[in-house]
Amino acid sequence: MRCGEIRYEAKKSYIELPSGIRLAVSRITPSTCSGHLPTLVFLHEGLGCIGMWKEFPEQLVATTGCQALVYDREGYGGSDPLREVRAANYLHLAAFEELPAVLEICGVTVPLLIGHSDGGTIALLYASRFPVTAIITEAAHIFVEGDSAVRGIRKILKMWDMGQVEPMLVKYHGDKARDVFFSWANTWLATWFRDWSIEEYLADILCPALLIQGNNDEYATNDHLKIISERLGGKTETLLVPECGHSPHLECRELVLKSMRDFIVGLAST
Repeated sequence: MRCGEIRYEAKKSYIELPSGIRLAVSRITPSTCSGHLPTLVFLHEGLGCIGMWKEFPEQLVATTGCQALVYDREGYGGSDPLREVRAANYLHLAAFEELPAVLEICGVTVPLLIGHSDGGTIALLYASRFPVTAIITEAAHIFVEGDSAVRGIRKILKMWDMGQVEPMLVKYHGDKARDVFFSWANTWLATWFRDWSIEEYLADILCPALLIQGNNDEYATNDHLKIISERLGGKTETLLVPECGHSPHLECRELVLKSMRDFIVGLAST
């Protein structure tokens, strides 16, 4: 296929984790791929999957020349359903157990992680323990930000009750759609999750980081971006996207694509 002036090939397949769980993956390879460039690894949001990134991964591959790996976590998209009820450490498990297994199976050694929302949190956690080239986060969360998070989730719950959410999720998650939605909503609204935080991990993240957030994010205030940037241990760039909500790569695609591209290309010159 072609995106812009650079051709690329996208191949979808499945991998099996040591636990026996099967995950859907997509590998995107540009025709002019260089071995010294990092592999971009895309980590989807709490309601997301490969397909919900739309064409953004392909567009970033085309503009950077990097390879990319996009995958569905357990319970999402084309991957196997969740085997266990979600607990408060579900993002830690995704970062410290599932992601390392995925990277090993796919032969990715030092990734450049690109995470959206839950995926951004997973990127932060992984980078606190394992080597990475860099991380890019969109709307990452490091704690439950009181009224902002609760208000945003209750709003989408009302939309679910009105039948406005389920058809879209069924398109991407099939018969797992209901479990995907309520695992996410019920966790973030639960009293036992209210004190969840990963703030203690931030100082251990020493790699370059690009932190992106919409200034009208439905689930967090702009303070969230400020706190993350101040507490990371490495060089950090931030982008607060004006007139933008929780999904900057979809709502303000050109600006976010250019910002990510410039950040990635800039790594080669440092």
